[in-house]
Amino acid sequence: MTRARVETFHRRSLEDHGGQDGIRNEHGLESALAQPMNVYFYGQGDLYDMAAAYAYHLAENQPFIDGNKRTAVVTTLMFLESSGVLTSGITNAQLYDSMIAIAEKRLDKTGLAAVFREQLKA
Repeated sequence: MTRARVETFHRRSLEDHGGQDGIRNEHGLESALAQPMNVYFYGQGDLYDMAAAYAYHLAENQPFIDGNKRTAVVTTLMFLESSGVLTSGITNAQLYDSMIAIAEKRLDKTGLAAVFREQLKA
C-alpha cells in the first residue's frame, strides 16, 4: 500500500464518518507503512501477518489526528483484497472488536493475524 492510497482511505473515512484531518506523527505513519514489508522480508510472514502489521501499526502509532483505526481497517482490507483474499468472511463487528482489543492492549499483532487467518480465505 502506498502512502498516497492510505491517505486517500483516511480522507474518505473522514468524509464518511467525520473527524479532524491532519497528520499527528509523520514518522509514525512512515513506520506503520514500512512494517508489512519488514514482516515479509525479515519475519517471513504471510499475507495475514502483513495485513495485521498494517492494522496494528496504523492503529497503535496513531499517525493521523482522527480516524486511525478506521484507516487501519480499510487499508488492511484493501491490502488483502488486492492480494486475492476474499474479505467478506469477517464482519464489521469482528473488525471493530479487534481494533478495540488492540487499543486496549488485549490483542497483539500475532493475535490479529490469527483472527484474519481464521475468518478469511485466500
